[in-house]
Amino acid sequence: MSTVLVTVVLILCTIPLLMVLPHLPMHADSTDSINPRATGSVNRDTSEARSTVNTAEEAQDLATIVSNIEPISQETRTRRNIAHATFCFPQNVLGTLYYGLLQLTGNVVITADMNEVKIIVTRTPLGASLGKYIFVSQALLTENIVRHEYGHTMQGYKHGPFYLLFEGLASFVQAALSLSSPSFVERYYDRWPENEANELGGVT
Repeated sequence: MSTVLVTVVLILCTIPLLMVLPHLPMHADSTDSINPRATGSVNRDTSEARSTVNTAEEAQDLATIVSNIEPISQETRTRRNIAHATFCFPQNVLGTLYYGLLQLTGNVVITADMNEVKIIVTRTPLGASLGKYIFVSQALLTENIVRHEYGHTMQGYKHGPFYLLFEGLASFVQAALSLSSPSFVERYYDRWPENEANELGGVT
């Protein structure tokens, strides 16, 4: 249990860092092309009316993505919700804290419920899956990215609190290495746990 607590503390300390890290290049052959409407600076529109239109477009895009994800049965939803409250509790605590931090800093663009999880589209450059919360960068909002993060949620069901030590730590280290090594990032989605997340999430 002490190992889990140490991991929680370490990840809590990295949350502010995640919010200022530069944009991580994504693997072109394992994800959909980036939505042109979401590409570029999130502050590109100065008009309040235009900003409202963009938000509506993003909402429509997110709704389309959610509708493409296969729904689960009520029984499966109940089992997974129980898992979130027990076996996956540590990552849910982190997800709740991170969600609150994003709201306080004005970095939440839009949200949507999908099966047993909540998708939060953010103005931050990185994505993450923490319990029932899936965080996706506004600039990388595609169906495959959502599916990839949903695959990480499936990994959380497999390993419970150890998800933070296994998939969470491995994913964070690889993302950090990718920022300084273009050759490393080229095969980012070919390595565990990213390739497994793609498989579990149904990435095409």
